[in-house]
Amino acid sequence: MLQKPNSCASRLSEADIEERFRRLTLLMYDTSVSLSELQEQVYPYLSKDIRFVDPFIRARGRNKFQVGLRGFHCAFLFDFRIDELRATLNERGDGGRVIVDGVMNLRSLRVYSYPLRTILVYEFVLTQGGCSLEITSQEEMWSVGDLAQNAPVLGPLYDGWRFLSGYFFTAMFWLSCALATRLPWARHYRNRLAPKKD
Repeated sequence: MLQKPNSCASRLSEADIEERFRRLTLLMYDTSVSLSELQEQVYPYLSKDIRFVDPFIRARGRNKFQVGLRGFHCAFLFDFRIDELRATLNERGDGGRVIVDGVMNLRSLRVYSYPLRTILVYEFVLTQGGCSLEITSQEEMWSVGDLAQNAPVLGPLYDGWRFLSGYFFTAMFWLSCALATRLPWARHYRNRLAPKKD
């Protein structure tokens, strides 16, 4: 259980921060976690002015963040698999960022799980003399390509289009290079567009 300490013997290290964000991410992105657990174990780490961004939403403020977090836990079924997590402190050592790369598994249909590769970027500040932290920003990123690829019916069509577009772009790049290296006027034009070196 995550608790904000009243006092601590030493400042949080990057390893401590990574472990804390691993736990916070699993709490926030698993709908089997109760609303009371969110309130007790996640809310204390949210900055009053926290900012949330994803491809569809931009919101600011702890109250909006909490409503969104509770709402997602009530409206959807999902969990999160963490593949990679890395924390980095800023130069001053009073905050930093954490990047989490993983897969959010949407399970709203009993017969189908929708895997969505997700990258989370948290920004945080250290509080209580470096013994605890507050999340000031959370960005959730997922690609439109993954949305299409994993969608029923649309997924195979999208994969086929990407397969064909691979041939198209390979041919286009080969032709571009052939023209640029063999035709004097193309070489001259390309050199004019290239940035000048000091």
